[in-house]
Amino acid sequence: MSRIPAELIAPCGMNCALCIGYIREKNPCAGCRSDDPNKPRYCAECKVVNCEIRTGPFCECEKPCRRLKDLDKRYSTKYHMSMLENLKNIHEWGVEEFARREEERWVCPQCGEILSVHRKACVHCGEVWAEEEGIG
Repeated sequence: MSRIPAELIAPCGMNCALCIGYIREKNPCAGCRSDDPNKPRYCAECKVVNCEIRTGPFCECEKPCRRLKDLDKRYSTKYHMSMLENLKNIHEWGVEEFARREEERWVCPQCGEILSVHRKACVHCGEVWAEEEGIG
């Protein structure tokens, strides 16, 4: 069984399994798709998650909205991960295959646990896995 289930892939293309909010031990977030009333407000109120135009599980807009473009720019710059590229890959491979490849890509080489896109060291063993925040 995959450690990154397809249900953890958010409508914007974010892999919630890589989010520090999901990984943290204290008050973990259950992911963007969950109905957990304790999920962070920015997730609960996310314009992409709550988009009235979206008809499927993921954003498939030919021209992404400003919110998605801004999110993609921030993650591409700060964490070297593109939401728009993730969405393209989900569309091309399907969400199950995307999640499988994400698990291979984001595994700590030291302890084998899932890494956080938001930290340059593994939150489980402390192994530094990136010179800069994110993966390149």
